[in-house]
Amino acid sequence: MKNILLVISIAILSVCNGCNTSKNEILGSKEFSEIIKQKEIQLIDIRTPEEFSTGYIEGASNIDFYDPAFFEKMTKLDKKRPLAIYCKSEGRTKEALKMLADAGFEKIYMLKGGLLSWEHDGYKLVTPKPVEPSTKSISKAEYDKLINSAKIVIVDFNATWCKPCLMLKPILDKISTNYANKNVKILAVDVDESKALSNELEVNEIPLLLFYKDGKLMEQMIGFNPEETIVQAIEKYLK
Repeated sequence: MKNILLVISIAILSVCNGCNTSKNEILGSKEFSEIIKQKEIQLIDIRTPEEFSTGYIEGASNIDFYDPAFFEKMTKLDKKRPLAIYCKSEGRTKEALKMLADAGFEKIYMLKGGLLSWEHDGYKLVTPKPVEPSTKSISKAEYDKLINSAKIVIVDFNATWCKPCLMLKPILDKISTNYANKNVKILAVDVDESKALSNELEVNEIPLLLFYKDGKLMEQMIGFNPEETIVQAIEKYLK
């Protein structure tokens, strides 16, 4: 009998230890705010780009849960580094939590109640400053002045009907906000509004990002590019 009780006790202790070493944690706003201060944390907002553009937790990157490529994009992150995720409430986050745990992420933190609880508890969101769109046709002379209006100028050639352009917009809004005081400016040019300029610069594909440093063209990016790629280019030219 004593041996049986000993075996049962060991089994119970093993289960409890397993609970304590769980790789997933659901945290309230206060605990979540402390965890995301850690440098190694990968903070991901899994709402749509439209939701993200209305405000996000400082330091977050956006990967849309409803994007068919969501799982593929998430699994490109470092699975050994802690991951912190949130959405508007917590519905999408709960689904993502299990999916990502099964994918092999070693530690995942989830914000309990999502941004609804975060704001209710008095925590703030970063509200991005939107890139100002061009509302008129821009001449080449005006364009030449604009690309010399800051140390680093990024010109975003886009169109209202272009889906990748719309996906890129909240990312550019966020970058514009983060670099507002670092002599970096992002300008948006609608190719339909500025047809002559687009033709002169041979803009054949959109979205197209042109990177200028002190008025000199340094690099171009065609198509949708993730935030980290754009930021890396900015940091390179700021040096």
